[in-house]
Amino acid sequence: MRWILCMVLLLSSVHAETAAAVQPADQSIQAEEVELFDSDKQQVIRTFPNSTSFQQQAQHILDSVSGRVLDLNPSLENAMIVKIPLAPPKRLVHQASNLDTQIAAMFIIMPKSGGRQPWLILHTKQEETVVVEFSAKVDAIREQLQLAQEEKGTRRP
Repeated sequence: MRWILCMVLLLSSVHAETAAAVQPADQSIQAEEVELFDSDKQQVIRTFPNSTSFQQQAQHILDSVSGRVLDLNPSLENAMIVKIPLAPPKRLVHQASNLDTQIAAMFIIMPKSGGRQPWLILHTKQEETVVVEFSAKVDAIREQLQLAQEEKGTRRP
């Protein structure tokens, strides 16, 4: 669990707010940038202006949360990790997991290989960390991040 928290803290460094040009189909929003982190390289490999499209994808994934991660120490190795700051924070309610909180940032962990499905690390407005599973497909977010085929990792059925 300490490894997860170290990675989350590394990924959640504060950046200046981004005010990118407004695009007709996908408006940029006043928020921190979206970051794509490669755990093999141990660095952010790309940043993107935060946009309504990223916010919609994040909401879609939050709406599909299926419960807390039950693995004692889910691996962050050999993964692509997407940080999406949520603006404004989004509410997550999952009664079976006793969750009713405002999410300020989400990290989508997408293993590059193996059988592990993508999962989430969530930061709440109350500065808590929640680790959850979700059922939504991640193909659209991968496409939006312009991930090459070899970086895509495990696909959801």
